[in-house]
Amino acid sequence: MQAVILAAGRGERLRPITDHLPKPLIPFWDRPFLSHLLDNLEGVVEEAIIVEAPGGEVAAALGDRHGSLPVRYATQPVPRGTGDALLQAAEILHRPFLLLLGDTCAPRATLEELAEGPGDLALTTIEVVDPENHLGIDIDGDGRITEIWTDSATVDAGVFRFPPEILPAIAAQEPLRGELRVLQGVARLMEEGADARAVPLPHPWLQFGDHEGLAGVLRVMHQLGEAIGAAPSPDGSSVMVETRECAITKSLIFGPGSLTGCTVRDAMVYCGTHVEGATISSEIAALV
Repeated sequence: MQAVILAAGRGERLRPITDHLPKPLIPFWDRPFLSHLLDNLEGVVEEAIIVEAPGGEVAAALGDRHGSLPVRYATQPVPRGTGDALLQAAEILHRPFLLLLGDTCAPRATLEELAEGPGDLALTTIEVVDPENHLGIDIDGDGRITEIWTDSATVDAGVFRFPPEILPAIAAQEPLRGELRVLQGVARLMEEGADARAVPLPHPWLQFGDHEGLAGVLRVMHQLGEAIGAAPSPDGSSVMVETRECAITKSLIFGPGSLTGCTVRDAMVYCGTHVEGATISSEIAALV
């Protein structure tokens, strides 16, 4: 089985940081977010394919192997939706595969259940308190998906198992508001009688950079730290720059720069230079 990771999005909600590096390469606990995804895919799939934006930044950062897992790359020239991104990898997809969004990290156990479970295709789902911000999914008592695009509080969690037939199903669709979406292909296969199954994703949902913005980033920082057994700093921060005489609380700070005499709290900071005496609170900032 192969896995495809969609990592070509611009990450508009995390600007100005994503003006300096792609969202999936934002480091949590000293490693790019994509590395945490690849950790969980090792031993579950035989190969990973990452769809990235032009420029090759992801390929340059991650290389062609992650531990025992071979990694290949495809390019989405223009960000035209998840369906369009998946189609960029169509030529190297010839068997059932997992599809992951580059800002969502499912546990290994969920990926194994997804890969080995019943049905022609499967979607991870999760219960949320804000269904208006997500795509609702209706599920029957046997775990079969009966409808998508509903008002249900059970929502699509962004990790899938697909047969190769999803590719022509997506390609046959017309874009919606300028974007071709993976779920258009899911709807097409379901209309044709495909057995679509739901695989519940356990809480917490390791997903960042969506409508939650900064709050989602800091939540994922905390969750990933717990998941990988990282030793957090006393103030609960992931700090990947040199600091001196700084007061830092619950913040994600990274980059090639350094901080002296700065106060940073509840923030996400890309530090690209040496900064002295700055105060940053509850914001996404790029210091360059």
